[in-house]
Parts: sequence; structure tokens; C-alpha cells
Amino acid sequence: NEGNGLAEEIAGSIIAEINKNTALGKSTILGLATGNTPLDVYRELIKQYKEKKVDFSKVITFNLDEYFELPPDHENSYNRFMQDNLFKHINVPKENIHVPQGLIPLKDVKAYCEKYDNEIKKAGGVDIQLLGIGRDGHIGFNEPMSSIDSRTRLVELDPITLNDAVREFGDIKLIPTKAITMGVKTIMEAKKIFLIATGDHKAKIVKEAIEDEPTGQVVAAYLQKHPAATFYLDQAAASGLTKVSLPWKLGKIDWSDIKIQAHGLAYLTDMLKKPISALVEKDFAPLLLEDLVKLKPISILKQEVQDFIMAKVEASKSLPVGKKVLIFSPHTDDDALAIGGLLHRLVKAKNNVTCVYMNGGAGAVMDNEVEKFVYSKLAHNLKLGDKEAQAKDTVLIEKINAHLNKKKASRFGYPDIEEITTIKVIIRQAEAAAACTSLGIHSYDFISGTNVDNILSTIAKYQPEVVYACGDMTDPNSAHRLILKSLIKACSSLDPKKRPELWFYRADSPSFHAYEADMIIPLSDEEIAAKRVAIFQHQSQFYKQQGTWQAPWQKAEDRATTLQKEIQKFSSGVSNMWEALIKAKIQ
Repeated sequence: NEGNGLAEEIAGSIIAEINKNTALGKSTILGLATGNTPLDVYRELIKQYKEKKVDFSKVITFNLDEYFELPPDHENSYNRFMQDNLFKHINVPKENIHVPQGLIPLKDVKAYCEKYDNEIKKAGGVDIQLLGIGRDGHIGFNEPMSSIDSRTRLVELDPITLNDAVREFGDIKLIPTKAITMGVKTIMEAKKIFLIATGDHKAKIVKEAIEDEPTGQVVAAYLQKHPAATFYLDQAAASGLTKVSLPWKLGKIDWSDIKIQAHGLAYLTDMLKKPISALVEKDFAPLLLEDLVKLKPISILKQEVQDFIMAKVEASKSLPVGKKVLIFSPHTDDDALAIGGLLHRLVKAKNNVTCVYMNGGAGAVMDNEVEKFVYSKLAHNLKLGDKEAQAKDTVLIEKINAHLNKKKASRFGYPDIEEITTIKVIIRQAEAAAACTSLGIHSYDFISGTNVDNILSTIAKYQPEVVYACGDMTDPNSAHRLILKSLIKACSSLDPKKRPELWFYRADSPSFHAYEADMIIPLSDEEIAAKRVAIFQHQSQFYKQQGTWQAPWQKAEDRATTLQKEIQKFSSGVSNMWEALIKAKIQ
């Protein structure tokens, strides 16, 4: 399912259970999860409560987990998350709320965890358990190789889990390394289990959880053994399932669409590690593609698919010339990372290009960048001899240093004060301006991208004939997906006769496959160099990840690898980098 429909379906099932039990004078026991995944479900439950369609007064809740040693009022505490995003908006009695407490003394943790499990049993067992799924396949904080017989306990967090939490805590050193979590057996005892997964970043692990044998490596795969476990997926999260990605493996399919034929040949060339020109008829049957060569002679099949792919490359010759072009970029580096080469080409073709950045991005700037900024500002004013500015800078530096020292001394950090957040936004905006300038773009803007009216006013202001926007299908509550949703809504409201031509690129998600793209742009050496220079303007994004420095340029190359390999199998193209676009179909 897609969008709000997924949340409405899950919330509807929960409400039906609550209303049924309430009518019988019974309590409803809910197992709840945290993070972005269940947010839309909680919003729908709140909405239905406000419309008086559900009463939570007889509901008892048990949350899956909590970071160990993290205070309950910390901004990243799951206790606080639940209060902010559900409990304080509905009428569930305070005494009916159970969230693991992270401040239990270590010596008391075992007894506390046993008591937590006993409280669930005493309440009658969980009626509906909500789950998300981690990129390593964890449910709750049951990390890889957790036993199916495990109970609520204290666990060490997996490196993947820690790395994923950096965006919330800002620094891996501030993330708790342990957590209290319901065990796998505790979860499996729920009468019904609803696992929610959204976004293409979950596609690989969802496939493993649903299709692979449960071994403990992907803990969510244990749910295959549950009699009433349901996976609720959006299209992006389901994209790795065999029925979606390789449907011919499950039975007969309609091969008449040239895009499906190209998909089949792309899979075949990838599996056999040879180009399309080297494929012979006997290659098809072992990989269940024999119906494809029954469709037409193999020589014609190969030629038509090659022509289909090369037509997308040929389409890059019809890029706009001398037009007003608007680039919508969620973060300040998404445009350079994804379509830096295209931006360079658009400028060279005399287009009037404006880049619009839609998210401040302060959360992605490390504190040391703030220190560099304020000391550079002070040094500049010292050079100018501006004593009044120096005095103000000194006061600002003292305030910032006091907060950063407090933050460094704290085990789990503190939220940034307004001055630090402002500087971090300025850093990202300055880097975006520098990247634009390096590409020859001198018109750029900064707006709140989740506001539809802001998007409409921006379109009215710049009057673009062509728009390029980020089409990432990541987490629905991420900046990328929220902005995409708002952009589509804004464009849908425009008069079709006046609506600009809209194309999507991908920045955070994997690049479009060759067979699904509508345009594939081969970059010249000059365009690759321009893209690299633009990306290098984003110095604050050269961050340390799990002990390794990962440069944004490397991220851009990694995203392009799949597309590049596909193109090389389909054609004799010699470009070292390609960028892909899909043309939007707005209703």
C-alpha cells in the first residue's frame, strides 16, 4: 500500500480490536514501537480519537525497548518519543502505559526485565504488536543472532544500528551502546503482529525477512513461524521481493512490455556477467527466462532492447536550451551529488537555472564545523580591526564553547542551542551557494520544502518551464519523501496547460535502473570534473562513519555504480559516469 492508506489500514485494524474488546468490557493490550516507521499510524490513531471513533481508556500498552542509561526526558528517549507522538494526545491512563526504563541500575536489570515480561502476561498478553525492522533485520533491539527463545533483557547494539542512530544523536560517541528490549519469544507470544516497513532502504532486508530461511541472522525472519504475522509494506519497501523484482521466477508473466523485456535481459546479463551481445538462447532457460526467447527471435529481442535503452541515452540530446529551469533539492548537497553533471550541461546550454534548497540540514553538521566557523569569523573581524564586531564574536564564542563543552562532558549530549543551529544552517547554505557558483549557477533560494504554499509561490516567482526534483522513495517521514509528497501535491494543483515539465532524479536512493529511466545522461570528462568540484564544496559532509572517512564524492560514485554496469552491458558507451531521470506523470 502507499502513503496514508498504509497507516489508515493498520490504525483501522487496531481501532477495530479496541472497539470490539471495549464492547465486551475487556482491555486491549497493545505492543508499541518507536522511530519514524509507526509515526503515521500514531497520527491516524490520534485523528480517530479526536473524531471520537475510539476510546483508549481501557487500553494497556507495552513498548518494545529503550536505550539503557538514557534519561526518560532526553530528546532521543523512547519514553519521550511515545509521550510526544501518542500518549499525551489520547486518553490512555498513565498507569496503563509501560515503557522500559533506561535508568535501572545494572544490578537490578535482570529482575526488572523478568518483571516486565510478567506484567505482559498478567495483563493477558499482547493483542496486537507493532514492529518496525532495522537495516540489519532487528525487531525491537533483538540484533542479529538473537535467540528465538530470548526474553526481555539488556543487549549490546549492533554497529549498523549505532550508525543509523547518528542522525538522531549527531555523533556516534553520544549513542548508548546498550538497550533494554523485549525478547523474540516475548514478541512472538503476541496474538497478532503487524510489521511495518517503508522506503527503498528497507527493500533488501524485507526480502530476506520474508523469503529467506529463519536462521537468526535476520531476526525478523522468525516471524515466518508466527501464525498471525502480517508485513505492511509500501511499494518501495516491497521492491526487492521476488514477486516484484523477478516475477518470472514465480510463474508465467506477460512479456509484451519492452520495459519488462529489458528488465529480464538486465537480470540475465548481471547473473551471467556478460554483455547483451554475448547472450545465446541456451542462457535463458536455466534462469527461468525461456518464455522471453519464445516471444521473438533472440537477435531481434537483443536489438530491440538495446535500441530501447539507447533511446534513453539519445533523449539526453533534447535537454532544454535557453529556458527557465528550476532545481528542487531537499538537502543542500542532493543536487550536486545526483545531477551535478546535468547542472553543468544546463548552464552551458544557456538555461536560466535556479537551485532551490528545501531543508536546513543542520543535523548533518558536526560541532567542530561550528567552532571553525566562529573562529574564522573572529579572525576576519580582527583583520578588519572591527572592535565592536570582535566583542560580539567573543561573547558568541564563549556561549557556544560553554554549550559544546557541556555537550562533550555529557554521556548522551544536549540539543543544540539556537545560535549553534543557526550557524549550522548557514554553513550548509554557504556550501550550497559555493557549489552553485562552481557550476556557473548564480540564482539560488532557500525555502521550507514541506509547505505546499511555499513550493507554489516559488514556482510562481521563477516561472520555470522545466523542473528537476528529487524523487527518492526513502522513509515516508524523511525530508526527501515529505518534500516529494508536497511537491507532487503542489504540481497537481497547477493548471495542466501552465504546469512546468517535471523530471525526477535520485540522490539518497539507488539510481534508477537503465530499463526504468526515461532519460540517461552520459557525462563528459568536463561534466564529471564539474560535478566533483561542486560536491567538494560541501566540506562539512566529509564525515567519519564507523571509523572510516567517507567522502561525498565516493557516495556519488557508489550510487552510480549499478547504472554504469547496466549501461556497459547494453551498449558500447564510454562515459565513466551517467545520470538518470524519470519524467513525472502528474494527475
